[in-house]
Amino acid sequence: MSSVRNYRASYQSYLTRQDVDGAKIKYIFIINTMESLQRYMKRNNMQTVFNKFSPLSMYGDIQVLAQLGGEFYRLPAFNEKSAPKYMKNSIYGQDASANERVDLFSDLFHTSELTHIIWFTDEEITPYVTVIQSMHAPHLFWNFVSIKGYPLRCAGTPPKNINLTHAPKISSLATSVLYRKVLNRFSQYVNKTDLPLSGRVRISRTEDLSGSVSIIKGAKVPVEQMNIKIGVGWKTFGEECLSTAMLLTSDKLLDAENITFFGNKSTIGMTHIDSRELPTEDMEQYMINLSAIEQASQDKVLFTLVMPGGAPEQLYIRMLTYDNREILRYSIDMSVCQENTALELCALYMYKGQWRFHAIGNGYNAGMEKIGAQYGISDLTESYDFTPGIIEDIALDGRSFEYHMQDLFTKLGYEVEMPTSDPYAPDYGVDLIITKAGIRTAVQLKCFNNVVPIKAIQEVYAGAQMYDCTRYMVVATNYFSRAALQMAEQLQVEIWDKTQLKKIEDRLRSRIGVSPDHELKLKLSKQEAEDEIDIDISAFLVDEHDRCLSDDDLVFYNQPEHASGCIRLINDTTWEKLMYLNLSLLPDHCQRIIIIGSLDAYKQRVELIIDNELDLYHTFEYMPSAVCDTLVLGQFRKIDGEWAFTTSDKYFVGGLEEACKMYGLAIEE
Repeated sequence: MSSVRNYRASYQSYLTRQDVDGAKIKYIFIINTMESLQRYMKRNNMQTVFNKFSPLSMYGDIQVLAQLGGEFYRLPAFNEKSAPKYMKNSIYGQDASANERVDLFSDLFHTSELTHIIWFTDEEITPYVTVIQSMHAPHLFWNFVSIKGYPLRCAGTPPKNINLTHAPKISSLATSVLYRKVLNRFSQYVNKTDLPLSGRVRISRTEDLSGSVSIIKGAKVPVEQMNIKIGVGWKTFGEECLSTAMLLTSDKLLDAENITFFGNKSTIGMTHIDSRELPTEDMEQYMINLSAIEQASQDKVLFTLVMPGGAPEQLYIRMLTYDNREILRYSIDMSVCQENTALELCALYMYKGQWRFHAIGNGYNAGMEKIGAQYGISDLTESYDFTPGIIEDIALDGRSFEYHMQDLFTKLGYEVEMPTSDPYAPDYGVDLIITKAGIRTAVQLKCFNNVVPIKAIQEVYAGAQMYDCTRYMVVATNYFSRAALQMAEQLQVEIWDKTQLKKIEDRLRSRIGVSPDHELKLKLSKQEAEDEIDIDISAFLVDEHDRCLSDDDLVFYNQPEHASGCIRLINDTTWEKLMYLNLSLLPDHCQRIIIIGSLDAYKQRVELIIDNELDLYHTFEYMPSAVCDTLVLGQFRKIDGEWAFTTSDKYFVGGLEEACKMYGLAIEE
């Protein structure tokens, strides 16, 4: 219950920041209750999802509907009190069709009340999109959430009031990310849309605009204040934009670390702020200390905007004092920027000892690569990802990266533990603790699209003492700054940058050559066989598009032999399975063979042994993550004209049924 209280406080804080009248917002949950999805939802702790969404009911009960096939039925109301056992009492084992039937698209929405519909499903949603579009009801915001974590299927681009949320591995650890994503998308939509409702969510304008001056392109205005804010705002219903600020010396960008944006929050005298959750009309802001920039011998700050989806409908950049008094505003004419994908917005520059603001507004038909090259760095994308998608996915990517590294360290033979199970407790800079041969190592993970700063080295070195660790490690998805490299060497902190990480991952994705002239024997066995864990091995014979042409091309426990004779399966024991392959008999329409392993429990170490000829054995050890029960062991395919077996690191949930969907088949229960 403590986590629920934390989320309630978080939600109240969220409403306060957004200046939202929560009493004027209505929430509706829709839950796909098909039997197969019920099993998935229970296994992946969907109850936790509902627990953490319970603060939404603080202004009244939430209406809940069950989706069963193409029909919708009213379930008991959802509130904070009923949340802890809602899945058990109101969904599992209940016959949804015994409840009151509801016409989803007419019975529920007879007012203009602002309504956020959170729809948990995992199916093709295109038919529903068509109906939603025909309703012409922008005050209804539909958030489809993929239960199984796969991208939802929708033909064409969804309308503005429909959001598709892809939240891999819905679990207690990922729920906070899902919670934030769902609410942020709702708020962003309403804040960017002029809804004709008294109850809409709108920002409260706390800035003083009375002394603001509008300037035009080319204007150069003296800057009197040394501590200022630069705000950038736009209005778009297409792909998100991303602003950046570059510190220049004599019109040269000396180092990639002199760039500030969403993926690199601060540099000399400048800090980036994501304003989407603040009471301001700006999308992004920069807090700037011109004195600090001047002392560092930097004489120019260039502000740019990346627009991969094309120019937004409206765009401005403005300058404010620290106490939120707007000094000037430059609104950019977007009619002349329609073909551009990047813009130079403005610059703060030093001229004869005086800082000035220069309104630029020049466009490029290229991204940050061209801007960076113009100012001295040939390819900024080697250090940073300027794709605006990181704005929404950076937190989720961080959690996914943590799952990935748990699996990776396990495959490398480490015992892996979390420093704390409480997501609100401080971790002191340690994300994982790994142990091998009695040696405990503190690990900090940095899922960064930018250069990793020295701070990461300092944090893990200090935090290791809290967990009795004698070694230190930082693993990152990018490179480390020069200062970080120097400190890591001095303090003996092991570092894995993206190159080192790729080498280790490639080493685990093994490849062996096999001969079609000899029958192959595959044995899948459960390590520590005294644990009677039931395992299965299956094979999918697929074409060049990784699709099975028919059910006959699946070999599994109920169909243990292929008609061609190329594969036969022997169900030996519950914890060991044998499969024999003769690649010379593979039918012409099959280009490769996908080998799948299934377990009836999570996180169980298994081993695949391939006897490819003359008693030559190759052994591969596997361990799915804590929330996956099915894994792609690898595939037999031709590489440069020769047959080979290549391993895989793909995992998913749902057993053989989900594997069949992946390769174009459907299993009837």
